[in-house]
Amino acid sequence: MGVILEGQRKESIWVSMRRQRARRALVKKIMIRPRKSLEASRRPCRAIHRRVKTLKELVPNTKTSEGLDGLFRQTADYILALEMKVRVMQTMVQVLTETDCV
Repeated sequence: MGVILEGQRKESIWVSMRRQRARRALVKKIMIRPRKSLEASRRPCRAIHRRVKTLKELVPNTKTSEGLDGLFRQTADYILALEMKVRVMQTMVQVLTETDCV
């Protein structure tokens, strides 16, 4: 079984058997994965492709982007540009409402 160090109690055979059984079950759970049908394994892939297509439609000039990396970069740039436009419009509204009150 193992070496018993000073100050440790010897565990019962039942406890060690339970530990071994639990360890085997864990290894089995990790090693053996349930097989999925081919159709089920394609579903997430289809969903990802659909979302990428939708993103390409939303972000301008992404029809010829270089893969997902290029698409994500262009999307990030587009988001930053939109945020800047919103800030400019907020500033314009603030300036125009202040001059109307005076």
